[in-house]
Amino acid sequence: MIFCERCTIYIKYALIVIFYSNIIFLDYIHINISKKEYIEIDNEFKLNLYENDRPFINEKTKIKTIAVYYPEYNNISYMKYFNISKQYNKPDENNLETLIENQIRLAKNHKIHGFAINLDLINPGYLSKITMNIFSNKARFPFFIIWKNDDYNIIDNSIIYNFINNIKIFFLSNNYIKILNKPVLSINNPYIINNRRYIINLLRKQAKSTIGELFIIYPFKGNFNSLNFFEGFDAIYDYSNLDIYKKIPNRPNILYYSGYIYKNLILSELNINFTLFRSSFVNCKQFNDYKPEKFYMLNKIIFNSTYNNKKQFVFINSWNDYKNGNYLEYDETYGYASINALSKSILNISYENNYYLNENMYLTSIAVQIHAFYLDILPSLIERLNSIPLKYDLYISTNSKEKKEYIIKCLENSNANKYEIKIFENKGRDVYPFITQMRLKYKRYKYICHLHTKKSKHKILLGANWSEYLYNNLIGDKSIIYDILYEFQRYNKLGFIIPEAYYQIIKGIKDFENSNFALNAINMKNMNFLLKRIFHKNNVVGDKLVFPLGNMFWAKTKSIYQIFNIRLQFPEELGQTNDTIMHSIERIWLYLVKLNGFFYKSIFKYF
Repeated sequence: MIFCERCTIYIKYALIVIFYSNIIFLDYIHINISKKEYIEIDNEFKLNLYENDRPFINEKTKIKTIAVYYPEYNNISYMKYFNISKQYNKPDENNLETLIENQIRLAKNHKIHGFAINLDLINPGYLSKITMNIFSNKARFPFFIIWKNDDYNIIDNSIIYNFINNIKIFFLSNNYIKILNKPVLSINNPYIINNRRYIINLLRKQAKSTIGELFIIYPFKGNFNSLNFFEGFDAIYDYSNLDIYKKIPNRPNILYYSGYIYKNLILSELNINFTLFRSSFVNCKQFNDYKPEKFYMLNKIIFNSTYNNKKQFVFINSWNDYKNGNYLEYDETYGYASINALSKSILNISYENNYYLNENMYLTSIAVQIHAFYLDILPSLIERLNSIPLKYDLYISTNSKEKKEYIIKCLENSNANKYEIKIFENKGRDVYPFITQMRLKYKRYKYICHLHTKKSKHKILLGANWSEYLYNNLIGDKSIIYDILYEFQRYNKLGFIIPEAYYQIIKGIKDFENSNFALNAINMKNMNFLLKRIFHKNNVVGDKLVFPLGNMFWAKTKSIYQIFNIRLQFPEELGQTNDTIMHSIERIWLYLVKLNGFFYKSIFKYF
């Protein structure tokens, strides 16, 4: 076989015609032009996320969950306009009452206390009038009103007078939600904020003369600087705009919300510490690509905080905003999984069904390798690893004798079956020590977990949050580790598990998949070099790049074993942030997984 390195042409058979002394000689050899084989990362393991309805009607909770409700989306022609055809409660224009009864029954079954009905109260439409008549007179279900009038620039005495007269019948309904015995009114109107003292005083004055005092609340949308912004309101709740974080090019699933665009809204008295309020809730709402389990996890954090702070109401946006994909009702993709997830988070019920690790799993060999450069993080990692429900061996790499002595003391609290500590040169970040330490040992283990004491010193706060996110998702507690091992046990071809890319990192990267940060000429060259060294083929990485951002993961050893068998030169540690062989190895894991016949799975278990 002849190989042309430059042209990548393998010559096997060709028709060779030689003219010699008027005699034609014919000979045959094969010719095969070897094309570059582009390898795309398209082997993500997808679970069936469809669920049947699970009623929770007999469960008890002290939290009152309010779902925002849009009467205009009960219009079947409107839904057809937006190509909405897969929802459970398709409205029947001739029987809106039956539709609302079905919605209320489903809401009650899933521990939703009531609806916050979003209305244009100055010029209500036909559907709004019918809806409000049903809720105030026929439907025995708690509700209150969100006054939505985005298009009104002038609000005077006559408008306020007519407004109060139009809605006082709802305030007097037995179903209307009250706080401190005052009817709740939410105001979602930008003009009112600019003229709040004047308008709110008019509202209170007019209401007091007819129905009594109001409890007026306001949905803030974005940042605020002082409590003076909310002067005149009795309470505020978080109701961020859907476009707070703009869509990233070529990644339509990376939004502030995605899939079901849900919102957790906390009703809070004005005397709370707003700094803590925002850091506790607003910063934890973005994620990539919707899954019901993420919806469960995010809401569970909100509900746990609500329990701890003895708050009474939690708001969910929304029940039926079909236009923005923001609904809780049944659809053909998830069935009832989303509303089931909400109920489980309200009631603090485990998301997963009961499952177990089989007996063979307890005989399984597990290796955990940690590169410990920053030692202050190590004790926490060792404590978390004690939650691994099976026997495991612990391998730790570091770069000095002094650090090794400290690590030995830390391991006094470890449950590891055995451990090894090795000192390496300070090069190749966490990648070189990981590959080198496990080179002669990986064959002993079926599973391997790689961690390192990450800090990202060029972005200290972001780095701390990022590393905590990775640790939480990979070794956060016993249930998280148990879930990971169970998934490996259940699916033979599941070879690699990584946390989803940290949302704050993605938010800061324009066009994440094709950015210089992720995939540039140097990275691609190194990755192609590695693939050729490992598989001896002309494989070339494709345009779609998925990798464990932060380089921490769980793996079946068979899915990545070749990386331990190649010898590479690693550069000295100079604070590099990209374009080195270790950055290319970080990006190549899932190519190995695919070429070895395995799937990978992205998980989102915790923040």
